[in-house]
This record gives sequence, structure tokens and C-alpha cells, in this order.
Amino acid sequence: MQYEINRRCPKCGKITKNSDYCNYCGTLINTNLRRKLEREERERKRQKKEEVEKPDAITAFFEKVRNHSNPIIRVVALAFYSVWVVVLAIGAFLAYIFAYIAA
Repeated sequence: MQYEINRRCPKCGKITKNSDYCNYCGTLINTNLRRKLEREERERKRQKKEEVEKPDAITAFFEKVRNHSNPIIRVVALAFYSVWVVVLAIGAFLAYIFAYIAA
């Protein structure tokens, strides 16, 4: 048994039966389909933005060295990367402390 689905078009106000698009003006009236299309469009924009953004020199270097074929180079790069992260964490903590004192 099939049920009839009546949807009112938000643009022209006419009722359409069993359709995702308005038969009169062609507007998308299925809310679930509209949300799905919006999510896909946001995902495409996010992926395009990630493709356009280029990493800075340090990040590009560590990405390249992390996948190097020589294991010694990978270990040395990991050690330097760990030191770099610790230095950044200390800097962020000091900035937080100075901002807290200043406020």
C-alpha cells in the first residue's frame, strides 16, 4: 500500500503529491533531500578549501620527512617534531599566563 505524500511548495504555495520537486515552479520541496544536498555542497566546499590551502614550510617539511624511506631520517624528524611541539606548547602557556596577568 502506497501513501500519498502531499507537500506544500514554500515558493508558490501550491500542493504537490508524491514528488520531491514542485510540479508548478520546480522548487525542491523535499526537506530531507534539500538538507542532504546542502551537506554535500558544504563538504565539496570544505574539500576545495583544503586543496587550495598550502601548508607552511615547516609543516610541509615534516610531512615530507615523516614518509621518508630511510627509518633513521624518520626517527630524527620525529624527535625534532616532538621538540617543536613542546616549544609551541610552552609558548602558548606563557602567552596564556601573560594574558591572564595583564587582564
